[in-house]
Amino acid sequence: MSSSGVPDASRRSVPCFLADTWWFALTERLPDERFAQLARLRAAQGFTAVQIVVGIPPEVAPGNRNAWSAVGPAWFADGRPNPGYLDRAREKIQYLNEVGLTAVVYGCWGHQLAWLGVPGARRWWEQVVARLDDLDVLYCVTGETNLWIGTEDALLPDRTTDDLRTVAVRTRVPGRAKAALRLVRGAYVRNRHAAALRARRAGWSEVLAGLAASTDRPVLAHPIPGQTSADALDGDDLLAAVTVQTGHDQASRSLLWEWPARVAARFPGRPFINLEPWYEGIRDDFGTADQLFAYWVSMLGGAAAHCYGAQGMWNAGDGSFLAHWGKQSLDQAAALPTPALLGASHRVLRAAGWPDPAATTTVDADGGRLLSITRTAAAGTRTATYFPDASRAGAATTGGGAANGGPTSAGTKSAERYFAPDLGEFVPHAVREGPLVVLT
Repeated sequence: MSSSGVPDASRRSVPCFLADTWWFALTERLPDERFAQLARLRAAQGFTAVQIVVGIPPEVAPGNRNAWSAVGPAWFADGRPNPGYLDRAREKIQYLNEVGLTAVVYGCWGHQLAWLGVPGARRWWEQVVARLDDLDVLYCVTGETNLWIGTEDALLPDRTTDDLRTVAVRTRVPGRAKAALRLVRGAYVRNRHAAALRARRAGWSEVLAGLAASTDRPVLAHPIPGQTSADALDGDDLLAAVTVQTGHDQASRSLLWEWPARVAARFPGRPFINLEPWYEGIRDDFGTADQLFAYWVSMLGGAAAHCYGAQGMWNAGDGSFLAHWGKQSLDQAAALPTPALLGASHRVLRAAGWPDPAATTTVDADGGRLLSITRTAAAGTRTATYFPDASRAGAATTGGGAANGGPTSAGTKSAERYFAPDLGEFVPHAVREGPLVVLT
């Protein structure tokens, strides 16, 4: 037991899920029939979970119709829960479960604590748990815990972040007066921000304690880039994993293998999950090769699960809604080849006996460029090595091993197998262009 009397996180183990990200899936932006089609598609492709918001999605206010289901918002501007919304949420999550998908349920977003208040957020979570706890769910207490400190009301009453981009105004003050004002304002803002940050942390920590006491389901928290969940909240022992968000910038590439190592060093034995790596198509970037890279680097870095996301899918987009993140639509995202390839990778990884929390990781990197990453089981009984460029695999493998562990030539490892993530299948030898996973 933890000091709070709540079962320790180790008793609420996180399954090794491969999740898609559908923040707006419970709104009218995603009709019921399309919801069901996508659920069946992802299950067939090999996904095992969906991240979904049972609440007001990110980047919109409660008064904006994009946050509403057919019966209105999850909760109204005064914080009153909408029972009809929860009824429909239950029906949708039941369907996810029926096709084999776990729901990773987000109840709120970080800045929404200022809208609900701590008592309101706790009441909302009580309603969510009461309605969903008998289903196959995990809970995430909030998305982006420390988002928008001091500017929480910018979306109210009915804006989206699209609107904020068009109404931004810059104050102009000339000469020395501008410099002096900047110094005074900077000190004031820093002090106010520090106090607001402490209040946000305390508030969500209190909500977390209430949520953890109300359920035996695993509970997670989703931090902003640069933090772990343990940095953002008190009561880290209530969380089933230490989580991070690497975000949507090519500059974060090295973080995909650095964060798991940092977490393993700081929190030995704790599961690790990157809840938000690159979204495919966001900022018109991060295509199939990047997504396969993120999956294998994260999982062989020691992650307990992996989360995928795609522009157009997370926002149920039509090419214009929240298009400042990218114009890729839902239909375009659903047609991408990447999810099927990720599903193939996940099946291979699981069949090979990974993840293994007792294993160790070795990284071969040249500055910010990854050459290979290897996960090794205790006593070296099993290894899995990912090479972004298969031309580098020759020196690290014995060569000639048959696919799927078949007969091999003299001097090779009989169990050595070569999996091509970009093809979604095993190949007969390590000599190829593109990425390669070597399993022994």
